[in-house]
Amino acid sequence: MEISHAYNMRAISAKIIRGGSSKGIYLNRDDLPGEKSSLDEIVLKIFGSPDRRQIDGLGGADKLTSKVAVMGKPTRSDCHIDYLFGQVNTELPRVDWAANCGNLSAGAALYGALVGACEVEEGVARVDIHQVNTGRKLVAHVPLEDGAPAVEGDFAIGGVPGTGARIDLDFGDFAGSALGGHVLPTGRSVDRFAIPGVGDIDVSVVDMANLLFFVRAGDIGMDVNASIYDMQADEGLVRRLEAVRKAVSAEIGFITGPDADERLRISTNPLIFAVAPAMDYQATNRIGIEASDYHLFSRSLARFEFSKAYPGSGAAGTAVAAGIPGTLVHQAVGDLVQSAGPYDLRVGHPGGVLEVAAEVHAGEEGIMVRKALIGRTARLVMDGTTYIR
Repeated sequence: MEISHAYNMRAISAKIIRGGSSKGIYLNRDDLPGEKSSLDEIVLKIFGSPDRRQIDGLGGADKLTSKVAVMGKPTRSDCHIDYLFGQVNTELPRVDWAANCGNLSAGAALYGALVGACEVEEGVARVDIHQVNTGRKLVAHVPLEDGAPAVEGDFAIGGVPGTGARIDLDFGDFAGSALGGHVLPTGRSVDRFAIPGVGDIDVSVVDMANLLFFVRAGDIGMDVNASIYDMQADEGLVRRLEAVRKAVSAEIGFITGPDADERLRISTNPLIFAVAPAMDYQATNRIGIEASDYHLFSRSLARFEFSKAYPGSGAAGTAVAAGIPGTLVHQAVGDLVQSAGPYDLRVGHPGGVLEVAAEVHAGEEGIMVRKALIGRTARLVMDGTTYIR
């Protein structure tokens, strides 16, 4: 339905979908104004932003639950549906439309299957998604039961209680999607940058599904035995990681100028990851994770806030980085990727372990990404009407 009035307020249809380890509000593009400023105003009101608690809206007072997806008929002839992602700021009246969310992509696939924007074969819906923020094509497979997306299954993902039906998402088309160039924007697997207040530090810059910076946890002074909540409380650690985000962004010409600090507080891109070889640790659900359970220890931060799970787009990029000789991820995982061909990477994050499949070929023509596939679950939580002032 279009925006209407009821109970002295404006009424807008909405779906709340848990996609991966995030949760978003899914809106129909036809129900919304085309002008960006008006769209931002409506989205902020729906979420109750800016307000850290988002008490007067549907936002969940956390970056993993303050996300919007605008869905619509496809504007690419080879896709079934359009998906535009927005990260809604809790502190500033801003919506970041410049990035992608891999976890909410699972919800976009579920949405496509729900509304019939898909092709069905042998009980599985293939949803070809035009990811509008990047202009790239995401291929998803959603299992069905009685004609609707399956809910029950035995697939578990870190950061989400229980199990569900596995949705496969292939980000193979997303190499270079943030800057419009190559998967290694600097042309090198590792660069050394001078970071104010930190010193010289090695960074791997990878453009895959989003713009990703990788640093060694030890180089940034991270206590890898600390919980994600203690890491967040470590203001010095957060400040050092954000200093890397700012300095490297400026050095590669991504975010520069006098308003860089404000833009970095708004923009999800770039994401920064502190990585280390696998070790024993305790997940946020108090389940012990052993070093033998996974390949790579990683913690993610953007906009001064650590992720309590792992970004889906970041998972795809991390897996691709593991297959590129010389990157800090490749160094940390050792002999995991020994030859050309598909491989699996298991990442240990605060919520548990995430598995990604990738295939990367490095040759004379450069680095070619053939596959970057992550398994997620998703579930429709609410389908109804939201009311705004």
